[in-house]
Amino acid sequence: MVRILVFIPTMNMKEDFEQIISQIEIPENVNLKLLHIFGTPESLADNKEADIIVARGMTYDYLHAVFPDKHIIRIPLTSFNIFGALAKAKNTYHPKKIALCIRGEEMMDSLDCLSEFCQAKIELYDVWDEKSTRAAIERGREEGVDVFVGAGTVCGLCDKEGLNRVHIELTPDAVYTAIHSALNMAAAINLERMKANLMYTILNSYEDAIIAVDQDGKVLAINNQAYRTFQVSATEKVIGQPVDKIYRKFSWRQAEQDSGKRSSEIVEIRGKKYYVEYNPLMDDSTGSGTIIVTKSTEQIQETESKIRQGLSEQGLTAKYTFEDIIGSSPAIIDNIKMAKRYSRVDSNVLIMGETGTGKELFAHSIHQESSRRNEPFVALNCAALPENLLESELFGYEPGAFSGASKNGKIGLFELAHRGTIFLDEIGEVPISLQAKLLRVLQEREIRRLGSDRVKTVDVRVISATNINIEKQIEEGKFRSDLYYRLNLLDIVIPPLRDRKEDVQDLVDFYLTRFACDMGRRIPRVSKGAAKILRDYDWPGNVRELRNICEKLIVLTDTPEINEEDLYHLKIFKNYQTRQRKKSDKREMVDDIYEQLQPRRKKQDIAKELGVSRTTLWRMAKRQEKLNNMEKYND
Repeated sequence: MVRILVFIPTMNMKEDFEQIISQIEIPENVNLKLLHIFGTPESLADNKEADIIVARGMTYDYLHAVFPDKHIIRIPLTSFNIFGALAKAKNTYHPKKIALCIRGEEMMDSLDCLSEFCQAKIELYDVWDEKSTRAAIERGREEGVDVFVGAGTVCGLCDKEGLNRVHIELTPDAVYTAIHSALNMAAAINLERMKANLMYTILNSYEDAIIAVDQDGKVLAINNQAYRTFQVSATEKVIGQPVDKIYRKFSWRQAEQDSGKRSSEIVEIRGKKYYVEYNPLMDDSTGSGTIIVTKSTEQIQETESKIRQGLSEQGLTAKYTFEDIIGSSPAIIDNIKMAKRYSRVDSNVLIMGETGTGKELFAHSIHQESSRRNEPFVALNCAALPENLLESELFGYEPGAFSGASKNGKIGLFELAHRGTIFLDEIGEVPISLQAKLLRVLQEREIRRLGSDRVKTVDVRVISATNINIEKQIEEGKFRSDLYYRLNLLDIVIPPLRDRKEDVQDLVDFYLTRFACDMGRRIPRVSKGAAKILRDYDWPGNVRELRNICEKLIVLTDTPEINEEDLYHLKIFKNYQTRQRKKSDKREMVDDIYEQLQPRRKKQDIAKELGVSRTTLWRMAKRQEKLNNMEKYND
């Protein structure tokens, strides 16, 4: 509510003012009040609550001096008003000497003309308050003035003294203009207050402490959280004060010098760490300044944790990086180098390898290393869902698209992965009928939900993986060649663990250490014999199988060292031991044959004794000779 106070020059003008105001529509958020006070008493200073004051003459001058920052509107006193009052004085009193009592330095040049018009001498008495008015009247009496011409205070004092006087009347238009200006100013004040209240509400809706300062470091605005963070008393005047009084270590000056550049720092306030941002504030009307945003580092970490947890629950974040890929073999090192190069571009990638070789780790790592790292990472195993569910998962559906569909519809994984990466594992298992739709997404970067006639554009990088021979699938008509070439712009082939035996020990050390730490157990050593068994084993399940074996060994082993017997207690190594024994028995038989092939016996007799041909006997001998040479080389 804006309060307007209008001062009436004399009480006999009250009805005129009320008549004028009745013709003006006063808004509901404006309170307009009429008031008459004689002279310029000190009580005028009691009108502090008024937002806008309308007055004339010495009342205006006095209020303007008392309230220099308040909106005060002058009712104009024109030369026409003065001329009319002088004419009335001439016709009424036929004076020889007239006292014109106004603030009228500007009238000095026209006094001679007015005197000639009135056929009387006009003396100008400069008045600005009640005291100066009394002095002017006393002086006029002494100088033989016949009539006094002035405003309300002059006329009131003359009436008390029984002196002739003429009141300088105000025209209705002048009063209307002044009151209308006051109402326009009230509308502007209400608008500014509404903006200020809105800004205040917005500032206080943040959990961060926010302080706006001007180019001199004086506070323009501050929210409640800043009062709490910096422990500023609510009764303390902050607006307009130097921000250094709130916290003297702010680096706002540096931010002000680096105009247009944001900066930040970590500060310590009463033993707690805070993250402070300095954002440049540029405005043509207010000049430059800085917005200081102070955030608790604990709050930032908590918020980040919640965001990560929320995204993790939706499966929209990548979990692994290249640091999580264990191995020192040339094949793995080359694959990592290649994958890092692939991370720099947005082309589709196809990762091929047997089950358990770590295809998903490479997919996650490529996303984490790419420019899309801060965007969603969506993973889907295409072999885990039937065709109808797979289609709705990938593309989403509209409400009521099919029986059992959610009434709210569902967003598809391609939409969820917008601006990020989608990882399609087991891509070779996608039904042939769905491959055409998938191809369109890759070609046009557009998707259409089930049951919808609208097309949506998506910006998604596709990383796919397979453990089957897709080229063979193409030959058998089970996979579209055009889709294969779209997916296979860049490829990575991960060799099985049996082809990179040098990685086995690295992986064993890593997983034994990891599981021992997770379970609070001592990290066991691995004997040379056990290490050889682990290295020689073919690992048909690759890294996944090795990981499971290491976890089982930590659970089952209580000794500080894992030896051969510990391995042979596990089923897979029991079978392995059996196979090794059979190989050993066969080798012993071949050794016997090799001994018998010495010059002292005929090959034909040995072959007949063994029941094989001489050619077969020769091959067996050659194989054994090769094995013997390899053993000598290793020794």
